[in-house]
Order: sequence, then structure tokens, then C-alpha cells
Amino acid sequence: MTAATRRPLGPAPEPLAFAAAIRSLSDRFAADAAALDPEAPIASAAWPTVGGMIDHLGQIQRWSAAVLRTGGAVDRADHVRPSGRERISWFVEGSSALASEIEARDAAAECWSFVPGGTVGFWARRQAHEARKHLWDIGTATTEVPGLPEAGGLEMAADIVDELYAVFLARAVRGGLAPLPAPLELVASDAAVSWHVSADWTIIRSADPAGDPAATVVTGSLGDIALFAWDRAVPEDLPDRFSITGSLATVAAYRDAPVHP
Repeated sequence: MTAATRRPLGPAPEPLAFAAAIRSLSDRFAADAAALDPEAPIASAAWPTVGGMIDHLGQIQRWSAAVLRTGGAVDRADHVRPSGRERISWFVEGSSALASEIEARDAAAECWSFVPGGTVGFWARRQAHEARKHLWDIGTATTEVPGLPEAGGLEMAADIVDELYAVFLARAVRGGLAPLPAPLELVASDAAVSWHVSADWTIIRSADPAGDPAATVVTGSLGDIALFAWDRAVPEDLPDRFSITGSLATVAAYRDAPVHP
């Protein structure tokens, strides 16, 4: 790995880029899902079939749109797909409504969220990354470990890792997360970005690896690093896509930590 092979990243994505990503990813999700058997199994413990994942993402998107419309807390159960509604058309209707709500509002406007400091921009970012993860999930109906779906270039791929740490890891740490046995370094091979995860879960993002001699280092493409961060790739099982230097126990402890319930 050399500096020449790791492309510098541009600025973080703007709020409207997340709305555009929601539209493009949701369109691809709908097209891919329509071509699959709704009973086809996928690699998701919570929603183990294609049809279940359509229903989940559609519900989450409609719930988020309702939060944006009202500004307040909304019961997610009110947005379950009606039993008589055809899945794909129901999903497309909801995803379009979500993107439209985001595009019509000031990203800095305050609204309810499940973490402190909720804004419209929080939901735009959250739902763009949610759509991307679940597009990957339905891809496992036909491919064991697909690549991360493209959306917004390397900057958006880095942001899906940043959002995990800012939202879900921060919440897990507040709830009392057991420390790692040793520091862990996640290093992108194709982009100038790495994340140093200390044993107490402090995150430091930098362009270059920290060079911590105590850290276990996991290296892969930025897309694959994002998949590992989000518990969707096991580096030990994919030696053609990841390299690991250091303790496999640290890698396993990171993967098994209850960061994203």
C-alpha cells in the first residue's frame, strides 16, 4: 500500500447528496427486490428474507418521513405495510416521499431523533446509509458477500463508517460497552482514510494509519472496511479482500460487540 494508491478524500457529503442517494439506492433496491423471490433467504438475522427486508426498509422510510413532517416522535408501528398492499409499489411510494420531505426542508431544522440533537440532516444521513446497507442485504440472496453498493463515491463510503461511530457506537458506549482487548486500526487501501479504535472505543479518523504498535490492523478497500464496520463482512473469512496484522481475538471482539442492535 502506497500513498499513490490511496486517493485523498474530498469534503463530507452535503445534505442534498444524501437525499439523492436515498432516491438512487431505493430505486435500485426496488428493482433488485422485484427480481427476487420474496421468500429468498438473505444474510440478516432480524429480517431473514427478501420480503421481510422490503417491509422493514419501507417501514423505516415511512416512519422517518412522518418524523420530518411532524417534527416529533412517531410510532413506528403505524407505518407497517398493510397486508393488502403490493410490496414494491408500497416501497417506492414511501421512499419517494421520504426523499421529497428531506429536499423540502432546511437540513439544520430541529426535529425528534433517537439520539440527542436531532435535525433534518440527521435523518437524511441516517436513511441514506440505511438504504445502502439494506440494498447490500438483499444482494446476499444471490451473492454470499457482495461489495458495498456504489453511492456518492469514496466520500459517502467513508461517511457510512463515520455515522456508525457517531450515532450507534456513541450510544453503545453511553450504555456501557465492554472495552476491546487491544486497539484496532481500520485502514482503507484505496482511499486516504483510516480509523483508530482505542480499547475504550475512542475513535480517531485520519488520512494515514496511526502506526500504533499495540493495534491490530485490518486493511481492505474502503467499501469492504465499511462492510466490516457494519458487521457485514468477516475479514478472517475473506483473505482475498482483507489483510490482518495482529490479534484475531481483537478483530472478533470488535465484530461481536453490541454496537448496532
